[in-house]
Amino acid sequence: MEPLVHFVVPFAALMLAGVELRRALPISLFALLPDLDVLVFVHRSPTHSIIVMSMVAVPFLLLTYRFKLKVFSYALLAFAAGTSHLALDVFAGYTPLLWPLSGYSVWVKTELAGYIGSFPSFLSRAQLLVEPTSFQPFQSLDAPLFTGEGLILSVVLLFPVLLRFSRVGWQKVRMYAGR
Repeated sequence: MEPLVHFVVPFAALMLAGVELRRALPISLFALLPDLDVLVFVHRSPTHSIIVMSMVAVPFLLLTYRFKLKVFSYALLAFAAGTSHLALDVFAGYTPLLWPLSGYSVWVKTELAGYIGSFPSFLSRAQLLVEPTSFQPFQSLDAPLFTGEGLILSVVLLFPVLLRFSRVGWQKVRMYAGR
């Protein structure tokens, strides 16, 4: 998955759940954190493990909860945004989801297709693929920031958000114009 999709998925979910734009934007940025591993020339490293992510996030969540800080709900949403990254990556390739508890990376490979011919048919298949985890450095990062498919998916996900904003925006304009 490319960074654009990793950002847009939690952003659209947060906005449609009613989180304010000024909060949804920074929270959604947490979904990009697992890919910071590319700065050390390794991708799908321990930053893509729910165990490692929890080891970092849970103490912070406990502190914010214990001291009844107002940021607890935002910290919880940021953790959810980060885990959305892992969930998306599991469907895109091998991901060390349970490292270091498990030395294996998993990939949920899915296929869904519909065919129209003399008789309509559907093909659906899901496989759980597993391979030993190996954190190998790369020489150069040759990955897109966005693809055509990711851009279309992002526009489709953002369309309801924009529609909601336009309705709310127009209602406010009408309300103020009527004064």
